Amino acid sequence: MNELDLLKVLWVEDENLPYIEEAEQYDLYLCQFRCWDDAKKELEEKYDQYSAIILDAKCKFHVDSADNAVRFLGEALKDIASLAVNRKRTIPWFVLTGGDASEVSDSINDDRLRWDRDWTTSNNKVYYSKNTERKILFSRIKAIAKKSPRLQIQEIYKNVFNAIEECGLSDDVFNEMEDLLIPIHFPFDLSDQEYNKKYVSIRIILENIFKSMGKYGIIPEWGNEVNVKWSCCLLSGMDATSKSSKIIHYECLDKTPILPKVLQSSVHEMEDAVPTTVHANTESKINHKRIIPNYLPQVDNSSFLLKSYTFQLCDLILWYNNYLKDHKNIEENKKKWKKVQ
Repeated sequence: MNELDLLKVLWVEDENLPYIEEAEQYDLYLCQFRCWDDAKKELEEKYDQYSAIILDAKCKFHVDSADNAVRFLGEALKDIASLAVNRKRTIPWFVLTGGDASEVSDSINDDRLRWDRDWTTSNNKVYYSKNTERKILFSRIKAIAKKSPRLQIQEIYKNVFNAIEECGLSDDVFNEMEDLLIPIHFPFDLSDQEYNKKYVSIRIILENIFKSMGKYGIIPEWGNEVNVKWSCCLLSGMDATSKSSKIIHYECLDKTPILPKVLQSSVHEMEDAVPTTVHANTESKINHKRIIPNYLPQVDNSSFLLKSYTFQLCDLILWYNNYLKDHKNIEENKKKWKKVQ
């Protein structure tokens, strides 16, 4: 079974136990760590990948520590609570132990009652026994735990995120696309007003796509200050000119547009409406700051325009991935335009 089809569970256990294959029968993928230091580092780096946490009560805090349930659980549960606050999402945790109640019960706090209260009510326990209740625990995790919104978005738009990676686009594109897509499917934690602050993400993604195109000679390499306007023109089969003087800076030698007509309209509209990043020129800042703030009040500050731009970017990324497969020859790509001295 593919790991992506399973709920990923962080398992802190310092012994070699044959539970991984057993958990897969319940659609769980156990990732084992032998001390809390290693498990905490994993959570800090990959928090959104995990749907549940299983703690062996008598585990090690540091790799060279002695087994101590009181210290281990106290520190681990404190860190888990802190991470939940910082990441604004609680990962349900469970204690699986071979020890008896007197060794572990007092060290397990009541946070777990939010998702595991019925277990305690019906069995008068705050933990699960390794010997007799493993399968019950695995079954309950499957029922209780959910994949994080970030992971669910990666699955829903798997082709888009695969295309981002295949094109070699930066992590910024991956992360900004997640931030734009998550509120569309999980809208309850973010108001339209808050979501509309993400218009700048559209600009960031466009700039990164155009930086990538520059590396392949499809358009000029702009460096850090990406000229989104001129990029859109060249991709649409038009010369890149100054808005005020009409001076041609880059001539489009092949007047056949690279972009499909629908995407030409999309990128020009986004370029014209979306706020600029810090790298944009002064002229662009004046234009872009005017359009969105004046438009939104006329539509009750809805987020529909931003959502439509998000989906248009999905198409742009998919198109770019397919285009790049047949157009990786940098010198051939550069024949479509030239810089005018």
